[in-house]
Amino acid sequence: MDIDTVREFVGDIGNEADRLNRMSQKLLSLSRIETQADSDCEIVYLAPTVEKVIRMLSVIARDNNITIETDLQDDSSILILEDDLYQIIFNLVENGIKYNVPGGKLYIRLMRENDNAILRVRDTGMGIPADSLPHIFERFYRVDKARSRKSGGSGLGLSIVKHAAKIQNAKLTLESQENFGTRIAVEF
Repeated sequence: MDIDTVREFVGDIGNEADRLNRMSQKLLSLSRIETQADSDCEIVYLAPTVEKVIRMLSVIARDNNITIETDLQDDSSILILEDDLYQIIFNLVENGIKYNVPGGKLYIRLMRENDNAILRVRDTGMGIPADSLPHIFERFYRVDKARSRKSGGSGLGLSIVKHAAKIQNAKLTLESQENFGTRIAVEF
């Protein structure tokens, strides 16, 4: 084999190892969320966690020419494990970047309605076909398997969001229209 072919194979092996590592981490997160006690909570403000996630994912957004706009003025505290909140926000923002269109936008907003804190994440991406909406929170479900594999999707991110929200008695709503984007709200 020539050296360029060897480099290509080594690169492919490294990419697959990274993908398997990400999937393992998501499975461990999902398992931890499903087995934790309801009393494992702390007071956490939403905005600092949103800002941490954006810092972590800003390179991916920049590489995909995705603009992230935030409105975090109505920040408030909630009772949750910070790691669970991080998993919810990370998976929503990551999906909003990965399944967006080049030059697209991702909007993240914190709101307060009565005693509830609301996190809204909306993208201008490809949206989710209507026939996939009932399955979108199932483990390993991917709308477009070819695109998901290319972007590193495992089909676990939204399942993690669903289970973490359920543990916290948070209301999860999703609206999506193909070719116009997706909006997900988590009401704590």
